[in-house]
Amino acid sequence: MTPRQAQLALLCFALVAAGVAFNVLVLQRRPADMGDAADQAVAAPTDRGRRPHASPADPNGKRTSTREEPALRIARFAPDSAITGAMPEPAEDDTDSTTISAIQRELKQRSYGPLPVDGFLRPATRAAIMAFEFDRGLPLTGEATPRTLKLILLGTPARSGVAGASKVGSIHAEEIIRSVQISLMTRGYEIGAADGRLGEDTMKAIRDFEMDRGLVPKGRISADLLARLSKARSAARH
Repeated sequence: MTPRQAQLALLCFALVAAGVAFNVLVLQRRPADMGDAADQAVAAPTDRGRRPHASPADPNGKRTSTREEPALRIARFAPDSAITGAMPEPAEDDTDSTTISAIQRELKQRSYGPLPVDGFLRPATRAAIMAFEFDRGLPLTGEATPRTLKLILLGTPARSGVAGASKVGSIHAEEIIRSVQISLMTRGYEIGAADGRLGEDTMKAIRDFEMDRGLVPKGRISADLLARLSKARSAARH
């Protein structure tokens, strides 16, 4: 082989080697890269449509989740105090001022005490009602009800000495009797106990007080009695 032929053979061999290297380094790598990208493109929709799973347990034994939980919304209600504060309180004895005024007017005309005709159910009005009930032999309530007004207007005859006259029929009457008992006890009148009952000892103490003040002794709760006790209490303070 001549030197020129040897150079040509060496050049051909170099060209072949360069082509092989180009095929290995460039042409063979590009499809692989494209295949990886395609695999990722195919896998992506599957990953997006799949619900995320909780991560494995941490060293403390608790499982954590990458999913964000929706915020818990708690309804807030108005306190009971706001509701009840807006509600009107029931009227005392469930009686309107018109009925109270009518009872006050009728009792005043029948000499059951110096009562103001104002429609307010104060202790003096209750005491006057209790005096009317005592005189009629009725349980003592001191309540200004339509039934009480009806009895006053009908002119129910007095029945003194009836056992029902000393029976207490309401908490209001009991409170007034107890206040009278305390007032009499502080002035030295003998009463067993301030129990809110119109017993014999309480009626006797009332009669003694009435005689000491120049009144007709009746031994019952009345508006006049409350007025006299209040006057005596004011005089004792001065």
